[in-house]
Amino acid sequence: MIFFRIITLLLIFLALFLPDIVSGKTPMIQMPTPSMTADSVDISARSLEYDKSQNVYTAKGDVDLREGTRRLTADEVIYSIETADVSATGNVVFQDGEDVIRCERLSVNLETKTGTIEKGTIYIKQNNFTIIGEQIDKVGDKQYKVKEGQFTTCDMPQPDWKFSARDVDMTVGGYAKTKGTRFHILDQTVLYVPYGLFPVMTQRQSGFLMPEFGLSSRDGIKIKDAYYWAIDKDKDATIGLGYIEKRGLKPELEFRYALKEGLKGTWDFAIIDDKEYEHWRYQLKGKHEQTFFKDLRLKTNIDYVSDYRYLVDFGENVQEQSENLVKSSAYIEKPFNNSLLTVEGAYFRNLVVKENDTTFKYYPHATFFTNYFPVFQKMLYADISADLINFYRERGEKYSRLSIEPRVQLPLSWNGLNFLLSGSLYEKIYYVNKVAPDDTATENLATVKLEGAANVQFMRNYNLDSLRIGMVQSLIRPQINYSFISNSSYTDIPLIDPYDRIGKLNTITYSFNHYLNTFTPQTGGKELSLLEVSQTYGLSGRLPLSDTYKGYGDRFSDVTGRLTLFLQKNISYSNETALNVHGLGMTTTKNVLRYVLPEIYYMNISQSYTKDVANQVYLDLGGKYSYLTGRYRIIYSFKNRDWIDTQYQLVYQPTCWAVVLTLKQTKRPNDTSFNIGFDLTGLTGRMTEVDRAFGILGK
Repeated sequence: MIFFRIITLLLIFLALFLPDIVSGKTPMIQMPTPSMTADSVDISARSLEYDKSQNVYTAKGDVDLREGTRRLTADEVIYSIETADVSATGNVVFQDGEDVIRCERLSVNLETKTGTIEKGTIYIKQNNFTIIGEQIDKVGDKQYKVKEGQFTTCDMPQPDWKFSARDVDMTVGGYAKTKGTRFHILDQTVLYVPYGLFPVMTQRQSGFLMPEFGLSSRDGIKIKDAYYWAIDKDKDATIGLGYIEKRGLKPELEFRYALKEGLKGTWDFAIIDDKEYEHWRYQLKGKHEQTFFKDLRLKTNIDYVSDYRYLVDFGENVQEQSENLVKSSAYIEKPFNNSLLTVEGAYFRNLVVKENDTTFKYYPHATFFTNYFPVFQKMLYADISADLINFYRERGEKYSRLSIEPRVQLPLSWNGLNFLLSGSLYEKIYYVNKVAPDDTATENLATVKLEGAANVQFMRNYNLDSLRIGMVQSLIRPQINYSFISNSSYTDIPLIDPYDRIGKLNTITYSFNHYLNTFTPQTGGKELSLLEVSQTYGLSGRLPLSDTYKGYGDRFSDVTGRLTLFLQKNISYSNETALNVHGLGMTTTKNVLRYVLPEIYYMNISQSYTKDVANQVYLDLGGKYSYLTGRYRIIYSFKNRDWIDTQYQLVYQPTCWAVVLTLKQTKRPNDTSFNIGFDLTGLTGRMTEVDRAFGILGK
């Protein structure tokens, strides 16, 4: 398919004498007088003759015509002003940037826009495309015929693979009809198609992708192929069909569109009549964004599966296979002056249990909030947020909750000290629809929260040009926060989510923060390091459970810290830790180390630990040497002393083709699979995905 698209693109270069339709410029050969320099082209030759009776110019001997980045060289060039015929013979070479046409003879008519290349080779730098034809005829404005043509993206003159066709008749924007089409590997014919019909597009093209083959210990043989359909310039689709030996046929459809500014989306659908389950199973995923009336925005994000085991069986990666909950939502967003209204409907699918009747859905969920606005001579500021959710489910009590939170803030500053005083009122109203018919109730909860914060900033700049770092700014900010929440009774108040329990609080939180940033004219601003350490102390006794700090049950919370380091442009490290001060030691920690040498090597290591719950490491390594690219990925649990997921991947990719080998082992589901995929550069898009995965995170 791309073969004929590239032919079309390159044949447009036949308009090297037609820049009026290609670039809107004056024709390349336009010599009203027998001069060595024309208005739009420089010409040099051993001899330049003008036949006044025939109105014909003839340039002979080392003819060299130049216009901008374009250049035409030949032994002889003849141009007839009367007939608008141009012919070039002998060692004809046309260059446009890095793209080149070589032939023995080229002839073209500037008025009819028809012409011929004889014994020609067309090369385009992008994707290394080469086309060879005994004769390439431009027989109409958008119609071409090629005799004894060859195509490849491999290096010439001995390509690893190529296509050849005896005859090609193509129409740009329509179809290409071929006769005697062959596919060759190392000059050996491996596939023959007597007749072919291919769409020809100047930008995108429809056609089959390369198939994928796999073998799974759980599902048996797997084969998948897909057809890419370039529907229009603003929409396309991929239609796929997979064969899974122990499961059945699995059709898939991807549809993408960007119809106009503010209207775009993508949708994926897959379905299978599963032999293991003896019924249909499916998944629908999609995103849609649309703007109405300039500022009314509609957004949908759908992720719906037919049953709770679907992602375990057909998830594309360990993250999908380990999901416990998926959400499908659609919401409308309307901004006003300094405020925003959002109305959402959300459907949740619990993937832990078979039945989903007791899972809450939001039908609907409306939120409204304002920006801060001055209320007292620009000294006191206020904002309001409101939230209404109808918690619906098929079985069990149903609830509606209205929450209103007005808040005021007073910022102050004195001698370098910064203060912020704030007060909030949490007001919640519940409507309870109990299981018994006509059994309803209304409950109310009101809570006050008072907060105060004070900090001071110490800043200093350093010039480290000698270390090629530039100007460095060091900012130290110690801070202290006070929080008070009044006591509330939760009798008869439903417990739907943690927001329903705002416990009594009387705490002080002290923190130390240090930020190091650099600036250079070449790279702009950049963060070098960040350090944040904090702890909370209960003024009225032991700390209750709260999401505002880590650790509870004693007067001192855990000490929490966050550190990020950007040691060099290709090395980064981050750490988040919570340390218990009552003898339990480290309760949670997460470490991430990244090291990247683009096109050569990358390493991602992350370790996450939660005391008595989980302790696992994720390792992702990739490297590239010559034509080989390798990747190794593993998730290992120290708590269970066993691996969770492993993957080995090897790609052999010369300049014009590739083979991808993947060995994957998972525990959920328990499966070992081997896949093999192929790519012909310029004909299929599979290597784009491989390059993103291997990258090497910078490609």
